[in-house]
Formats: sequence, structure tokens, C-alpha cells
Amino acid sequence: MDALTQRYLEILLKTQFMQPAQMVSYQRGLLQRLVRHARAQVPFYRDSGRLNVLFNKSDEIEWERWDEVPVLTRPEAQANNADLYAAMIPPECGNLQEGQTSGSTGRPLKFRVNDLMAAAGTALLERGLVWAGLPPPTTIAWIRYVYDGNASYPMGMVYSSVVRGVPRLIHILSATTTIDDQAKWLARIKPDVVMGYPNSLAMLGQSLPSEFDHLFQLVICNGEVTSNRARETIEKTFHCNAMDIYSGSEMGTIAVEDAKTRQMFVCEETAYVEPRDGASTQNDGLSELAITPFYNYAMPLIRYVTGDYAAFDRSPPSDGRMLRRLDYVAGRERNLFILPSGKRWWPYLMASKNAIEYLSFDQFQYVQTHRDRIELRYVSGAVDPVKDRTALLAMLRAAAPEPIEFVIRQVPEIARHASGKFEEYLCAIDQEKAG
Repeated sequence: MDALTQRYLEILLKTQFMQPAQMVSYQRGLLQRLVRHARAQVPFYRDSGRLNVLFNKSDEIEWERWDEVPVLTRPEAQANNADLYAAMIPPECGNLQEGQTSGSTGRPLKFRVNDLMAAAGTALLERGLVWAGLPPPTTIAWIRYVYDGNASYPMGMVYSSVVRGVPRLIHILSATTTIDDQAKWLARIKPDVVMGYPNSLAMLGQSLPSEFDHLFQLVICNGEVTSNRARETIEKTFHCNAMDIYSGSEMGTIAVEDAKTRQMFVCEETAYVEPRDGASTQNDGLSELAITPFYNYAMPLIRYVTGDYAAFDRSPPSDGRMLRRLDYVAGRERNLFILPSGKRWWPYLMASKNAIEYLSFDQFQYVQTHRDRIELRYVSGAVDPVKDRTALLAMLRAAAPEPIEFVIRQVPEIARHASGKFEEYLCAIDQEKAG
């Protein structure tokens, strides 16, 4: 697969300059092959006829009818899991791999991917390293959810590859490992690049031994939204740049940040990324995204929605790269708060960065417990952590678009999800009942 990854990387470094019309043609060629495969080989699509709307009497695809293809929701994918597996895949797709999502949205989704999709994902990551100006790293430490129980501390697991002509070791450790043990593992491995969930990486950076003087080249954040505070903490404690990747285990890589310019480029060559509603309808420009990965013939996901919300950057490109860009990824529906009026609100818009002026904390989390009540829970080792309660409450109330009671509460710890993820914003009320 190393040779395939290298070839695809070389292609990606050219396709990023395609004009929009060329990219549309490129994507439709990949989409057509995937759709025809799904219609013939995947029981979920074949038996339901949900792709038939695309085809005319001559069996040609009418692209103007793409929006009529029903979206595939995460619960729908879970309910039809086995029927989404292809009976056969083209031989060039390589071997099958099985996995499951971390379950941080609820019930895990079991999935299959083929080597072709995995190679594309590795090439996209490598393009991000090229954008960052990094020579090929020889060692990467990846702290992630490992569903089968492998990669446990202290050894984790390791595999090798050759990328850009340079041998590489990828060390993997389960994200459920305690932060202190993650720090010991990193101190032993001394990797060039570290990759993991951003909020956990921020805690990990703060736990690195003071005498640890290893020079990291880059920290890669994936698996959850990277807040400004998490990024600042990571870059301060690891003493290097952070690079954000938007991806999903079953979807592959969706967007990669240029660590130099802080622009997040959509991976147009490997997935069709579209607003579910066809256009941004919220005042903040956010839309729920529908994703169609091009290369996973083992389990095609066509117009797949997971509850991810993002805003597209509509400004002109700053250089020759013509890939669309995301202004920011807001998170998933579970991060969406519900105001007293019933309107939905993304709390990441709060000026959380300024909270440090009034509160000494090691970790914090905003939890909406009722429509009109939000708790700011924090962990702190300071003797007197609240510097100015009145000013802090005034800042929070001013940030909320409607009158809401804010409660500041110190807690001994803020638990991570079983997958190892941690979220700074969490709605703890039933959204369906609240709506």
C-alpha cells in the first residue's frame, strides 16, 4: 500500500490546483463509478431503489437530480449495518478492514473499509505535512480509540511504512490510557509527530515532565472539534504548531488544515462534501454536512450525515490551491444548546478565551442542564480559583443571546468518554423533547 499512497500523494499535489469546473468533472467520474457499484452490489441501495432517481431511461445519470437522493443518517446506517456491506468489491480496492466508531454519539457503528480508501487517507495526511513544510517524519505517535482492546499501555502497538521514500514507524496507544501514562509513553518513544484528540492532547501537553526536552515537529488534532483554547495549550506545551484534521472513522478524511496559513481545505479529491440543505440557512453560516466518500467500495456511504455542522469559507483563495475551505467546524448536534425560546445556539461562540482572566482552571466544560441553565464546570488546583465571580458571570451572560442562568461549579474531575474523547460543550437535555 506504500507505493499506492506515494502515487496518490503525487496526484494530490497536482489536483489541488484544479479549477472548480475541472474538479466537478473529476468528482462526477468518481461518483458515477461508486453509485453504479452501490446500486448493483450493496443490498441497502439495490433493494431500496433509493439511487434510481439519478438514472434516466437510458441508464445515464442526471446529476441535476443529485439532491433528490435521500440522505443516509447515522441511525439509519446503524439499523441497516450489514446491508451496507458490498457483496463484491473491485479487485483494485484491495483488502477489507473492519472497525467500529468510538460510540461517542451513542451506539457504535460497525464499518468496513478497503485498502484504497486507507491509502487515500494516508496520502491526504501526508499532503498536510507537505503544506506544513515538514520533511517526512520517521516516527508518529497516534493516541486513538482502539475498539478491539489492543494498543494498551505500556507497549501499545507499532507498524511500519515507507512514505516519500523514508521509513516510518507509527506507534499507537489506546486513548483510554490515563493522561499520566500517555505522557510516560511519549517520553519513551520521542516521536516527531503526535496525533490524537485535541482536548486530551491539551491535557497531555500539560502533563509532560518539565525535564522532557524532546523537539516535536507537529501535533495533529483529529476526532473532535479543536477549540482555540485547546490549540493554544497544545502549541504552548508541545512547543510546535498544531494541525487540525476533520475526519471520521467510517468516512475517512474530510478536510485538512494548512498548519502555516490556518486554512482548512476540503479533500475534494476523495469525498463530496455538501450542505445537507443545499445552502447555509443559519445566520452564522453553519450547515449540517452530507458526506459521500469516493473510495470506500466495501461500505458505500452516499449523502451520509452524522450531525456535523460546519461553515464554508466563501472568501477568494489566497494562493493557487482551488480546493474549497471550511471556515470552522462547529461540532455535532450534541454540542448544540437550546435557548429558552427554543432556538438552537452554538455555545463555542462564547468568549471562553476570556474566562482565564477571571478563573484559574486546569480544565473546563460547559454543560446545559436546562433550557435556561448552563453550568461552567471546572477543575483547578489553585487555592482560590475564582478571581472575579461577578465579572465572569457578567461576561457569560453577555455572550448568551437570551437570558440564561450561569452556574460556576468546581468539580474534582471532568470525565472523558469511554473512547477517550472529551468535549468542552455538552447539551445534557433531551433535544427532541426540548424541541
